[in-house]
Amino acid sequence: MSDTDLIVRPIAEVRVLRMPHLHPDAVRVVVDCRYSTTGLTVLPGPMLALTREQLITSAVLEHEALCEACDTEQAHRQGDPHAREVTDRAWNELLIAAQRRYDSVRRRYDSGRRAR
Repeated sequence: MSDTDLIVRPIAEVRVLRMPHLHPDAVRVVVDCRYSTTGLTVLPGPMLALTREQLITSAVLEHEALCEACDTEQAHRQGDPHAREVTDRAWNELLIAAQRRYDSVRRRYDSGRRAR
């Protein structure tokens, strides 16, 4: 194995910054690597209160979606593993449902063309 066979992806890092100029409890979760920076700013509200770990997981997932070039495993370890698992499962189910719908429409289209 040569040095060119080994590709090292940059490691994403997580920072949680306080944003007291917005609100005393506001935070910004920043996930960055050498290719991209993703930020998620959260203000407290009466409805949905996420934990620090859930916010980190959300920001890391968004960074993955936008960057696709770095290793986010270390960043995910700072987040909520259950939130990641539920999100991954929901995403996979959505992809499967979309593929089934596409296949169904495609079969109807193909069978309509053959009937002509």
